[in-house]
Amino acid sequence: MNTVLFDHPEFDKHINVYVHYDDQTGLKAITAVHRRWNGKPAVGGCRLRNYASADEAFTDVLRLSRGMTYKSVMSGLDYGGSKSVMIANPETMDRRATFLAMGEFIDSLDGRVSTGVDVGLTAADVEIMAERTAFLGGRATLAPDLVTAYGVLTSIGAAVKHRTGSDDLQGRSVAVQGLGKVGFKLAELLKERGARVVAAEVNTESVARARDLLNIEIVSPDVIHAQPVEIYSPCALGMVINDHSINEISAGIVVGAANNQLTRPVHGVDLAQKGILYVPDYISNCGGLLAVAGDLEKSDETWVWRKVDEIAGTLNEVFTLADRQGIATSDAADQVGRERIARFDHHNQ
Repeated sequence: MNTVLFDHPEFDKHINVYVHYDDQTGLKAITAVHRRWNGKPAVGGCRLRNYASADEAFTDVLRLSRGMTYKSVMSGLDYGGSKSVMIANPETMDRRATFLAMGEFIDSLDGRVSTGVDVGLTAADVEIMAERTAFLGGRATLAPDLVTAYGVLTSIGAAVKHRTGSDDLQGRSVAVQGLGKVGFKLAELLKERGARVVAAEVNTESVARARDLLNIEIVSPDVIHAQPVEIYSPCALGMVINDHSINEISAGIVVGAANNQLTRPVHGVDLAQKGILYVPDYISNCGGLLAVAGDLEKSDETWVWRKVDEIAGTLNEVFTLADRQGIATSDAADQVGRERIARFDHHNQ
């Protein structure tokens, strides 16, 4: 790893970074803890990717763990954020042995971290990890991907209402990028509410399923961001809003489930200057965290759905601040998030 931690551009006073190697399976893993408060575990999923380099994985884990803290405080929670990444080839790895090793690694952190499903993992993988650790979230009946999809839908409604005065989605056009668990459910919910959906997905089985069950238009992933729609919803991997794509987005609203949609912070400003209303991803996709928090708090489903409904109020606060100060919504959300984090940091000194 060529990067010096404290000089890394994504380092944001992270309190812990754990690096783990398992000789038997070849597992390479990193867990970053951005914040941890009130004796509670830092919360964030576990991601499996065949990263091109350790530096790439290191950058990802720092950005994602920071995003989880912001996601938590903007959801009205007091859990600090963490993230775990596994550097492995899913095509060649011994899946069971590797996830047992990952479970042992998480358990060695003695409850400082609670992790669960993220990109590259399935519920079955988490159950394998559960053979070695109890520090896992999102295993209850209320699936995190389901709650995430509803959170994105709520965010779309809030953005549309801010622009038009009504959250009615009847006849609205939406481009959904990614038809995984969250993207597919979101497309289904949008169709139920009368929206016209066009989507893109690299997995051919998911494309066939969407065509059969949802009867929606499918386009190439290379052009989904440029569709002539009202709302663009990135629901796959991050960094889809970049120097190239930003000039091709014609939608007036951008809101989706993907983490780290902005390649660089300036792209949030670029969207605002184009007149595009951007919903910061750590607000729109916080539903999964709310499902996990419901498990940790041992709350019922009513508590989770009430928290999902509160997303609209949080976005109204962000939109109002952005309008009042003449700044990008991404900067407004960061401002609110920093203030909330500072309060938690102060109270836990």
